[in-house]
Amino acid sequence: MELVKIGIIHSPYKTKEQAPRQGADSEEVCYIEIFEKYIEGLKDIEEARYLIVLYWGHQSSREVLTTLTPFSDVPKGVFACRSPNRPNPILLDIAELIDIKGNVLVVKGIDAIDGSPVIDIKPYYERIDIPKGLKEEIFKVQSK
Repeated sequence: MELVKIGIIHSPYKTKEQAPRQGADSEEVCYIEIFEKYIEGLKDIEEARYLIVLYWGHQSSREVLTTLTPFSDVPKGVFACRSPNRPNPILLDIAELIDIKGNVLVVKGIDAIDGSPVIDIKPYYERIDIPKGLKEEIFKVQSK
């Protein structure tokens, strides 16, 4: 298996301690620079309001299998939580696309440390990314 770095994230977070726990908690503007070889892959990306950004946790520990979460004092397995420390630190944010400047995506909602390698970007589509049962629950709550 081989991953290819398609770009790099430029963020104000220089260390793990500076980064928010989740990208959804961040209002900071970040920049995703796509390497020249992959620019053609950005065609029509402006049609998406939100992007699923997959990136490599280059400062994550790959030895951790259990961890404490901010929600409990009982350790959980890394596959049962969103810890950046895991055997394969493939991390995920759903970022709001603010602007596109050539090969640079201007986004909000990223918790990545500056210099994190980007491994993929996909458009976020509510229709397919929110499970059907959850959509039904949300609709029931909103219609009350």
